[in-house]
Amino acid sequence: MAIEFRKDPNYPDSILIRRFSGEVGLKEIIESWDYLLGSGMLNPNVKGVINDLSVCDLNMNMDDFRELMYYLKTKDIFLGVKLAVVCNDPKQIVFPVMGEMKEKGLKIRPFSLEEAAEEWIMLT
Repeated sequence: MAIEFRKDPNYPDSILIRRFSGEVGLKEIIESWDYLLGSGMLNPNVKGVINDLSVCDLNMNMDDFRELMYYLKTKDIFLGVKLAVVCNDPKQIVFPVMGEMKEKGLKIRPFSLEEAAEEWIMLT
């Protein structure tokens, strides 16, 4: 498993990109959020994070999803950040769709293209 962290070249102060590859589970996702918070990369100036799952093997179940949502809700910064999830696999898209529909306070939305995610994040 590998995670690439970078600033969006079009909006370097506003959008972070996390690109996952290999096998990814709840532990890796939470550790990557902790890394971004600890490094200061995820700060109040960031409007959104693009989470690219398009080339990874996501190993997540409903219990993992609930735990991830709980984690995000316990960190105030996530209440003001848009979380775009880029995925193409029907098994992966169910989680951001559920997050979008059921998780009050969090702004989560699935996308099939990074450019569309970028546009959504930059909408005020």
